[in-house]
Amino acid sequence: MDRWTLVTVLLAVIAVLTGFSLEGGDLTALWNPPAALIVFGGGVFATLAQLPVSQYRPLGELLLWLVAPPQYSLDSLLSKLTTSGNALRRDGPLALEKVAGSEADPVFRKALLLLADGNDVDAMQSALYLELKSREERDQDLLCVLDNLAGYLPTLGIVGAVLGLMQVLSSIKQPEALAAGIATAFVATFYGVAGANLIVIPLTSTLRQRLAIRSRYYEALMLGVVALRNGVNPMALRYRMQGIVL
Repeated sequence: MDRWTLVTVLLAVIAVLTGFSLEGGDLTALWNPPAALIVFGGGVFATLAQLPVSQYRPLGELLLWLVAPPQYSLDSLLSKLTTSGNALRRDGPLALEKVAGSEADPVFRKALLLLADGNDVDAMQSALYLELKSREERDQDLLCVLDNLAGYLPTLGIVGAVLGLMQVLSSIKQPEALAAGIATAFVATFYGVAGANLIVIPLTSTLRQRLAIRSRYYEALMLGVVALRNGVNPMALRYRMQGIVL
């Protein structure tokens, strides 16, 4: 589990709440379930309205990266390429089918099967590039949806504040209670601005960085598989690719 991202987001929230408390604020004044329902409930459902139901699962899988991100290690990739290259040089292309059968990464497994089938370099690159490009475009679209959520939250915070003020002004009987009612109404604005800037935007940026790491990892994978197809010695390939930074 990648705890550090979630811990830093939590620390950011704590810093804001602590500053509010040190200024003499009462933390219980920030607890307003109706405002939370307007801002977060409205924001989430407005976000989901942009997606077809078929994209809910990919979005959920992408969000799971925040607690259990996939690991893309260059050392692991080089080891797998070395093993595959040795099998190819020792037993020929058909040996790669056995290696592919035990490979968990679907992209690497597909690359090995393409290599085992004797596809030329252009055909291999086209097949892998198409799959990777399609996956990356889908995930970038999902990140854009989260970007939209970061825009909805402050707007819905204003909506919540307006609704709260309407309620206060329509039912107030004592003028001295007006200030307290206005303060309560603006809790929705706080929820919207804080939710967007302290939670959604940082976490979306984290996911975007992890997608960039995945993209570089698969670019390295494609270079490695093409090099094996061209007959590069596995050990020479390892030295050649060690300068890649994920």
